[in-house]
Amino acid sequence: MSAFIHGKDHINGIIASALHCRYGKFSWYHNSERHELTDLNANEVGQMLLDENVKSVNYRYEGSPLTDLPGRIDAEWVVPFVFHFVTHIPKAMETIKMVNSLAYQSCEHTEWESSNAKAFCDALIHVKIGELPGYDDAKGWEWEDADYYAADRPIRLV
Repeated sequence: MSAFIHGKDHINGIIASALHCRYGKFSWYHNSERHELTDLNANEVGQMLLDENVKSVNYRYEGSPLTDLPGRIDAEWVVPFVFHFVTHIPKAMETIKMVNSLAYQSCEHTEWESSNAKAFCDALIHVKIGELPGYDDAKGWEWEDADYYAADRPIRLV
């Protein structure tokens, strides 16, 4: 699939979900510095995500005029990003898929791997995995095979 620029609604959904993390304020680390998403910097963080997406698509389609890049036909992304509250906060799985899509569309340029936007995306996916239904009740933090340690279990060498 070719790279494309996401619409601002997509970015708004990601920011809205990050602002509504189950365990408090969402934060991430980039270059050993802690960043925190708040209502006050939501525009700036959304613009950062959008800029990386545009940078990637522009890199992929080098030489194309910015207004001809794949994505929104109205090129709404050329106007500064302004976060607006959404009527539906994306659930954890939706957010993971939205962030994966944004990351996929933003990874074409050589600076993506070390970008603040990638650090944000990785951290948000990590947080949202912890919000998936059943995660809190699942065994696995310190997993043991209970049957293996049962006294009546015959020992089998592999």
